[in-house]
Amino acid sequence: MTATAQTFWLENLKAASHYNAWIFSQIQPWLGANVLEVGCGNGNFSELIVRRCRHLVALDLEEQYVQLTKQRLRRYDHAEVLWADATQLNWKRSFDSIVMLDVLEHIEDDVAMLKQLRRNLRTGGCLILKVPALESLHSPMDQVIGHYRRYRKETLQRVCQRAGFSSVKLWYFNLAGIPGWWLNGCVLKRSTPPSSQVGLFDRCVPLLQAFESVFPPPVGLSLFAIATPIH
Repeated sequence: MTATAQTFWLENLKAASHYNAWIFSQIQPWLGANVLEVGCGNGNFSELIVRRCRHLVALDLEEQYVQLTKQRLRRYDHAEVLWADATQLNWKRSFDSIVMLDVLEHIEDDVAMLKQLRRNLRTGGCLILKVPALESLHSPMDQVIGHYRRYRKETLQRVCQRAGFSSVKLWYFNLAGIPGWWLNGCVLKRSTPPSSQVGLFDRCVPLLQAFESVFPPPVGLSLFAIATPIH
């Protein structure tokens, strides 16, 4: 992953308030009282999650992003922000919900990662995932930010089941994002799209959100999963 590409996405998505709210609307119904957010980045979603839970633990591998998230959550007494490698955690702590938004694709052994997190879920708890969808869209934009893979429903369900999760609810998200990703990444071989395109897309989100709420897309740029563990 290059620092330039990582910074581009975190900064541009920080400004994409409509898009962030749309994503959060997908996960909010599944948030429990005690939440672990794995890979919090610069706190874009931590700031939304912390308002809807009793206790939040947010962690990231990059110290600079941990400091940014700490700053954003400084007024919330029920938030902890930790500098930690999720693949090396050996906690006895347990949570009602574990959230990973655009993180699993960065981890080489995704099954081992989910097995580890399953141990930290309480009975009745759930794992909330958002990952990039459709391997056919894998492009330089994926490579430069360290994506090992993109997923389909079938592959993500298989990963979750191998990791010890039973019930898995899956749905595609953001059908309209596919053409832009395909053009910029697969055709033009760009490492990032123009910032102006991100801003334009964000302004269109309210319409796209309304459309997908009525017509669930058969495919999408992203894929969500809600998985419950076998205990």
